[in-house]
Amino acid sequence: MTAPTRRTAGKLSALLLMTTPLLAACQHQDMTDTVTGWWHGFEGGEIAKLRAPPPGENLRYPHVGRTPTQPPALPTPEARLALTTRLEAQRNLAQRESAAQGALPTIPPPPTPTPAAVTAANVQQSGMTMTTVGQPEAPPVPAAIPATSPAASPSVPAPSARTNKPAPPPPAPEAELPAVVAKSIPPTPPGEFPQIGDLPPPPPQFPGFDLPRDAMVSDPIRPDIDTNTPEGTLIRFQPATDHVSGNPQGEYQHIVSQRGNQRLTIRGFGAFMSADAALAPADQNREIALGLLRARAVARALIERGVPASSITLRGEAIGDGVRVTIGG
Repeated sequence: MTAPTRRTAGKLSALLLMTTPLLAACQHQDMTDTVTGWWHGFEGGEIAKLRAPPPGENLRYPHVGRTPTQPPALPTPEARLALTTRLEAQRNLAQRESAAQGALPTIPPPPTPTPAAVTAANVQQSGMTMTTVGQPEAPPVPAAIPATSPAASPSVPAPSARTNKPAPPPPAPEAELPAVVAKSIPPTPPGEFPQIGDLPPPPPQFPGFDLPRDAMVSDPIRPDIDTNTPEGTLIRFQPATDHVSGNPQGEYQHIVSQRGNQRLTIRGFGAFMSADAALAPADQNREIALGLLRARAVARALIERGVPASSITLRGEAIGDGVRVTIGG
């Protein structure tokens, strides 16, 4: 081996020894992280600085044995079902009451202010005659005639002191708000609760019976409305449209698999807590038509999956949610 060759081999060995720590330091990074680090170092500034350590890096690991091993106390399935049924009944009642109250009223715009009538006192003070547009001008008031001798003007009679002039029209009353009655509330001393108004009379007491405080308070009158949730598989729709919400492929497959050779009843509902939902005949016709369109959309999807059209019955109702599909109904 010649001297130049030995010098070249020594340089290569030194270069490999110098690059070995660099490669070892980047072994936890992939090619993307390495190139990104090089580019950030080339740019400099804040992006080239090291990131701050994550919070809690030097803290001790938590004790896994201290985690709770018992499940939390949850209501029983029967209690959860009862709560769900009660919430559904409240929702259905709210839908019915919203429809019974009718659509939201349209508030008319406020009336335009009219100019106040001109009184006779203002006319006398200003010395001008004011007329309203469209009214004839009032005749000019004759000036006072100076008193002269009968010889100077024998043919002109002296005007009388009293003349029959029409009374000025009364001023138009202005719209006023009712008077505000201020009721003084005694101040509450520090450290005490504010005073409460008069309470209802106490209920009668019977020996051996404990009556609650609200025993004399009557329950609110509720209309006789069926608040039960309709049976069947629910297919949700977008509000006020016949477009299905989400992907109901699972519901369709469940209906087809459970059907067998039985008939299907598809009930489409219209109103969905909208502001224009009401029980007027015209509103009911519109919502029933929307319910039938929704039921037809579900029927087409089931027909595409092998259900014969002769085994499907379509129905429409005004108030409800989406579409309900029942088997054998």
